[in-house]
Amino acid sequence: MDVERRLIIMRRVMGVVGTVILKILRWILRIILGALKLVLGLARIILLLFAMVARIFLSFVRMGTF
Repeated sequence: MDVERRLIIMRRVMGVVGTVILKILRWILRIILGALKLVLGLARIILLLFAMVARIFLSFVRMGTF
């Protein structure tokens, strides 16, 4: 009876530990995905600005050739 009680307690403890570890991993993944989203958003803005500058430059070059 004492061994069975210890096993039940150990299962509960391991279940709680597993739940805590899963929550920690979930938060780490959320942080990583948030950082990746920020980096990709910044890259998108930089590429849009580059495209705008390239269009302006090409329009000036086209005006100079006429």
